[in-house]
Amino acid sequence: FRVGDIVDDGNDLAQWRLFREIHEPLLKMAENFPALGNHDHASPHYFEHFPFLQGRHWYSVERQGIHFVILDSNVDLSPGSEQYRWLKTDLSMVPREVRFRVAIFHHPVFSASRHVEDEKGNQPHLLPLFKLYGVNLIFSGHDHSYQRLEYEDMIFVVTGGGGAKLYSKGEDKPYLKIYQKTHHFCLLSVRKDSLRIQAVDLDSRIIDEFFVAPGIFPNETDTGGREKGINVF
Repeated sequence: FRVGDIVDDGNDLAQWRLFREIHEPLLKMAENFPALGNHDHASPHYFEHFPFLQGRHWYSVERQGIHFVILDSNVDLSPGSEQYRWLKTDLSMVPREVRFRVAIFHHPVFSASRHVEDEKGNQPHLLPLFKLYGVNLIFSGHDHSYQRLEYEDMIFVVTGGGGAKLYSKGEDKPYLKIYQKTHHFCLLSVRKDSLRIQAVDLDSRIIDEFFVAPGIFPNETDTGGREKGINVF
């Protein structure tokens, strides 16, 4: 899973060629599920490199007992919008036995870094919807750092350390738990009663680790299962 800004300029074909050259081994061995960032510009090159999207800006997938919703925060997400209506319908149809629900999109709704917090103004409508449908783990990018922020039983991870120049911490926030100015990736491991999330730097050091319980949703059942790993860049 990728949180957007796959390249610096999505309209520059040369950058996509470099992306393909660097990532070719990974693209061949693992599924890749991207979210659109502002630098991707919803370019035709973006969709050419991820043909399974078939031009979709938002979609959902289920892997290893987790329902992921991947959104386009460059596009209207307010109530009544096409994307919001899709999101509400998608979350309402998640089977109750799918105990973990995760959202991924580019612009964070909480951040203590360079960009204006909740730049797209999505807090008022996304947070109630996430609470209603048990989405309690949210990944974003945009700010070039690692952050974990906790607000009303939801955990927001900013994982913008994929390779660009890093950002220093800005104004402190009461809900900020950790801020790391380092390149990294995140690894999700599915456990019987929780998700384990580890943030790992380029030297394979774990810079953060925490656990997320299943989202609160009526009549959930415990599906159990072995621990398995999922990468979020």
